[in-house]
This record gives sequence, structure tokens and C-alpha cells, in this order.
Amino acid sequence: MKAYQVVGEIETDPREWQKFSMEIAAGDEKKARERVYCDLGSRQGKKRRSIRIKSITEISGDKIISSVVRHRIGAK
Repeated sequence: MKAYQVVGEIETDPREWQKFSMEIAAGDEKKARERVYCDLGSRQGKKRRSIRIKSITEISGDKIISSVVRHRIGAK
């Protein structure tokens, strides 16, 4: 597993977008994208078209902030 930093926007109201940034543990970039869609879709009740992903970047173990992601990839 690798750690990814995902940056994007989610639609809050019609024509209003709120920026977000998440750390995700996933096997590759495609799976990280799917995880963001699933997580935000279920938590916020939004469809995929209401989520815009701007960038997905792989991050190293020492730059991870989330303890859950750190545990999932086995970093200390």
C-alpha cells in the first residue's frame, strides 16, 4: 500500500464548491480516486459528478499526518 494526498472540490450548493484535502491509503492512484469517491459520496451524500479531484500525489511515510493512513501502510 502507498499513501496519497488527494486535493479537490465538492459541491455544497448549486454552483458553490468547497475545497478538500484527504490522505488515503491505496494500492495505486486509480484505487485512491475510487476511495475518495466512495468515502465522500457516502459521508456527504453526493454523487460522483459533485466531486472534482484536482490532483493525486503520492506522499512518503514521514510526511503523513493521519495516524490511520500511517498504520495502514505500515509507516512509523
